[in-house]
Amino acid sequence: MTQDEVFALVLRRFDEKEFQYMVCGSVAAILYGEPRMTNDMDVVIAVLPHRAHEFFQMFHSSGFYCPPVEVLEQEFRVRGQFNLLHDDTGVRVDCIVLKDAPFSCEEFRRRQRVPFTETQDASLARPEDVILGKLQYYKEGKSEKHLTDIRGILRVSADQIDRAYLDGWTERLHLEAEWLKVTPT
Repeated sequence: MTQDEVFALVLRRFDEKEFQYMVCGSVAAILYGEPRMTNDMDVVIAVLPHRAHEFFQMFHSSGFYCPPVEVLEQEFRVRGQFNLLHDDTGVRVDCIVLKDAPFSCEEFRRRQRVPFTETQDASLARPEDVILGKLQYYKEGKSEKHLTDIRGILRVSADQIDRAYLDGWTERLHLEAEWLKVTPT
């Protein structure tokens, strides 16, 4: 099984069980931008603690390492994060529980269904939200790969980007200096 097949399998399971989710991070940047290697897939999920057992069963019984139910309940409650690991391939999916912050809620509300594989659609963050997330990651860790991903999105998907929305949130999130590193004027 390839990395992409593992990613698609996880998203199919989310859809089947009606777990609300949004692919973001590098996988979303690749889909809107330019191809590159990535080690994992970041997925924001909106799951309540009472569904922790169902979530655990869905993955534990199908070839994934999934944290114990008690850990899942806690992470869902505190809006933390955890990993799923595919047993046969070691492919990792980082599950980030939806935060109760204005940008996080707006980004999740705006997610859209797009083609993920030839036969499967998935819920993805919109390109400008992926850019904002990458700017935040860059601000925290200074990794150039985030700026490279943003430049790729701007080259490939420029016509899809809501610049007014992007400019507004760049200011609200205090990311102007990071944005200038991508688009110097």
